[in-house]
Amino acid sequence: MRTVITPEQVVSIAFGEGNYLSANIVSSADIVAAQDRYLIPIMGQTLLEAVLDGDYEDFMANYVAPAAAFATRLLVQPAINLKLGDSGLVAPRGDAVETPLQSAVDALMLSLRMRTRQLLKRLSNYLNSNEHSFSEYRKEYNILNRCSIDGGFVQIF
Repeated sequence: MRTVITPEQVVSIAFGEGNYLSANIVSSADIVAAQDRYLIPIMGQTLLEAVLDGDYEDFMANYVAPAAAFATRLLVQPAINLKLGDSGLVAPRGDAVETPLQSAVDALMLSLRMRTRQLLKRLSNYLNSNEHSFSEYRKEYNILNRCSIDGGFVQIF
């Protein structure tokens, strides 16, 4: 599976909040799922393939990587919050840690959705403003040019 970023980059970009996390919490399959769900509807498969081939390095580093990292975190965060063990689904507990309140978990997920959405809009806006620089990009196929959610309102263009 080819991915635009590595698990280490996901952890560095999207989890870089001063906490240590192993890159093992993110798999290549998680990144591919994020690419398919969040990047392809904006960039298109052809442009994504060009980026995977190493084209557009600055665009990749400044726009694609942050969006891909946060999209991947958005997908894996619920699995990180809970663990599957011999006893079934459990919340992590220990001597020095305490399970957070559901309101804190909900606030984290809302924050991740908002940050991911903003980074995807940033990616989309850059592509629309610089479409002449990306021969593989088709503005009419970018889902954010036809539909978006802003302030809780669905907008269809």
